[in-house]
Amino acid sequence: MGTSVQYPQGNVVLRNLSKPLPIIVRGEGPYLFDKAGKKYFDASGGALVVSVGHGNKEVAAKIAAQLSQVGYVNGTQFTSEPTEKLASLLARYAEPLGLDKVFFLNSGSEATEAAIKFARQLCVERKQEKRAKIIARMPSYHGNTLFALSASGRPHYKKYYGPLLSDVLTLATPVEYRYAGNYAESADKFAQEFEELVKREGPDEIFAFIAEPVVGSSAGAALPPPGYFEKIGEICRRYGILIIADEVMVGAGRTGKFFASEWFGLEPDILTLGKGLNGGYTALSAVLVKQEHVDEMKKGSGYFMHAQTFMQAPCMTAVGLAVLEYMKEHQVVENSRRVGDYLHKGLHQKFDSHPNVGFVSGKGLFAGIEFVADKKTGKPFARAEKVVERLVTHALDQGITLWPNSGNVNGVDGDLVMLGPPLTITTGQADELLRILEGAIHSFFTGLSAAR
Repeated sequence: MGTSVQYPQGNVVLRNLSKPLPIIVRGEGPYLFDKAGKKYFDASGGALVVSVGHGNKEVAAKIAAQLSQVGYVNGTQFTSEPTEKLASLLARYAEPLGLDKVFFLNSGSEATEAAIKFARQLCVERKQEKRAKIIARMPSYHGNTLFALSASGRPHYKKYYGPLLSDVLTLATPVEYRYAGNYAESADKFAQEFEELVKREGPDEIFAFIAEPVVGSSAGAALPPPGYFEKIGEICRRYGILIIADEVMVGAGRTGKFFASEWFGLEPDILTLGKGLNGGYTALSAVLVKQEHVDEMKKGSGYFMHAQTFMQAPCMTAVGLAVLEYMKEHQVVENSRRVGDYLHKGLHQKFDSHPNVGFVSGKGLFAGIEFVADKKTGKPFARAEKVVERLVTHALDQGITLWPNSGNVNGVDGDLVMLGPPLTITTGQADELLRILEGAIHSFFTGLSAAR
């Protein structure tokens, strides 16, 4: 085996069938090292997963200790100390949100599916069987399993999976760069549109509204306008609609608070976590709910109609516990807020005036950069040019990872990248990230202009 793999080499079905992938052999903090000895700054943390850094020996030692005792028990037969401790720790973090019961799964997609099923079952327990509709936003992303994908505002997936997807109600996601009016005063307008949709579809037929507090890669870390979630929340409570906060990407300290919902007055009935909760050390996600809702199920059917093979398994929960204990001991969430402010200041200084950068957005160590063909009009590049794919490949050659997305403007056109480095980075490493990123973006767009 060489230093990289490209299909049809090897036996792994690679997602991109035309792209060579370097073989990574080691990680340390925000850095990755491939088999050829090349060093990469992992500025995206993979898919915004790596919260406590690569090669974290404190975390790895705790995981190994648990695995040497017991790795797997079935969550319908037994529980375990790491599972109970992790749930208690998350409940303490979630006390301001009123969420105090937790169950654990493998992935963010699974957490979305389970959260939606929990909300629907709760309505059935209440004898509200007519509530079978869910409201989601466009653009958005909630996972790759079929109903999670149905609830995701990703129109291009319908080309392949449309006949398999379920119908959901949708409304526009607030995105400041793409909003024509006064964004700071737009919450009333979005709330009005939300309530009109509820009334049109039937308040007694809608069971849940799902949203990312800060939109992930679908809209480049777009922040809601002031008051948005407070107004939407009031409408949901008035009509008995449950709120699901998808914090798979933005939770666990990514925005500088443990839960992104805390920044925006979002008071969810159900909340999902993933990615940063496990730090990339194994698959783990969580769904947080209210005890009063679990009590309703206990008094009714007597159980939550959902189980999976690895649900609550100690091999997973030991990872989450080790990650959160490390975060607490080393004040990682506080570091995310402090270094995040520093990083955003640098991003604006370097890219606000760039002719092909439309907008920089985000909070904490969570940022999005949208690229445009015309800065004055916001006109996107044509999708056929595959600008973001080429940029990410170029950046990797320069030694930095970025997380790409396309289609954010109209479901087809639009190019953006996400930044989500480990929450443990220093201001010096943030400077390094900015330096490499500036060089990669400058050289890419210089070459793109010359080619025209």
